[in-house]
Amino acid sequence: MKNIIYILCLSFIVFSCNREEFLDIEPKGRIIPKKVNDYRLLLDQTEKFGNTQGLQVISPGFENSYSNTELASDDVMITENLSSFYPDGSISTNIFTQNDNIYTDAQEDGDWQALYGQIYVTNIIIEDILNAVGGTLDEQMALKAEAHAHRAFAYFSLVNLYGVHYNPATANEDSGVPLRLGTELSGVQYPRASVQEVYDVILSDLNEALDYLPNLPELIHRPSKAGVYSLLARVYLYMGNFEDARDAANEALLLSNTLVDFNSYADWFFPGIANPPSLAQDDPEIIWSKSSNSTYNFLIASDDYLSLLAVNDQRRRQFGGPFLFGVSGTESIYTMGFVRNFKPIGPSVPEMLLTRAECNARLNNVSLAIDDLNTLREKRMDTGTFEPLAEIDQDVVLNLVKKERRIELVMKGHRYFDLKRYNVYDSSKIDLVHTYNGSTYTLPAGSKNWALPIASKYILQNPEIGENNRD
Repeated sequence: MKNIIYILCLSFIVFSCNREEFLDIEPKGRIIPKKVNDYRLLLDQTEKFGNTQGLQVISPGFENSYSNTELASDDVMITENLSSFYPDGSISTNIFTQNDNIYTDAQEDGDWQALYGQIYVTNIIIEDILNAVGGTLDEQMALKAEAHAHRAFAYFSLVNLYGVHYNPATANEDSGVPLRLGTELSGVQYPRASVQEVYDVILSDLNEALDYLPNLPELIHRPSKAGVYSLLARVYLYMGNFEDARDAANEALLLSNTLVDFNSYADWFFPGIANPPSLAQDDPEIIWSKSSNSTYNFLIASDDYLSLLAVNDQRRRQFGGPFLFGVSGTESIYTMGFVRNFKPIGPSVPEMLLTRAECNARLNNVSLAIDDLNTLREKRMDTGTFEPLAEIDQDVVLNLVKKERRIELVMKGHRYFDLKRYNVYDSSKIDLVHTYNGSTYTLPAGSKNWALPIASKYILQNPEIGENNRD
């Protein structure tokens, strides 16, 4: 089949449409997938809403993922000098100021829309792939496994965006997100599942996927054993299950462990700004490609974050001055989304090293944690300036791991979730403080407001979802 064919998936934006709106409608000019290759093409759809190869694409694209944590974290700030990029009442500003309503009644939440869109498509594949023609059972099972893995990533993102952080003592009672595990449209209700129920689905999906995936993907947006083990490591880390997280990170690193020396990146158009590969497929550190759905967000690095960067740290080359955008000032703007046209948030080799290091630090395997920190840092310092860390006590090492994790994974979708989990598992609690136009906005550790508000549009159309409790 010469042209890529896409299923009608407009109805998969489950909570942005009336339930009956698309019932019993077979789309003109589109073909419901029937062949194994149709499902392959559907899972290989990476472009989000738009046009590709002359066809209107109404799939969210499986590389596209969440972005609303970027401005929610303490890695960013809004300065008075650059406040014109963040007008009062905009979605970005509402996230930054911890507003109880990020969206108007008519606005879509791009994160919710993309992730539930992916879930609907994966449900189609999980339900129907074994009835497809024109392929082998092994091909069918591999595609089904990919769908389970993508669904797990989507639900993991959703429950951490819109739910409180996983706490084993309360997870069975804490509200998570609606579980959509089928494709039916008529008479469906969308009540919230508990955080525990959502995590149970995530773990079930990932374990279901493992047996039928290749060790490494042919294309980086496809799930693989390395990708699934990497996501399992992230899931177990968030659950506070540090032994299983360490073991899963080990499995991932046995399959994919390439680190790139940051010194090897040439300058971009401007001196001092790194120019890494412009395609995820060409970046050997990426294990499974998932990207922020707001690639070009104008993100100002916070003073708190910048204070962590040593003068010999090559990762300073991820930032440029406002002059790049035709504005005067001394702020540091995260430029990688502009340089490489995507902001990766999927599993990577550095993340797995840091996950393993954190788990070993928490399990008091201090020397192993230090080894992983040194492995990473050696590739990040200016040539000839790297000095290995020495073995020290457990608390100091854990803090070093947290510091390195924050530096390395900046703007990659981790920091806000990390703050949430530190406030559950660690004795020292962290309040999140933002300043905007002279006003201070504080999100206290333990507040229910760490769960982002669900857009009112979805609640108005599906009242059983219910609003998140707000302090």
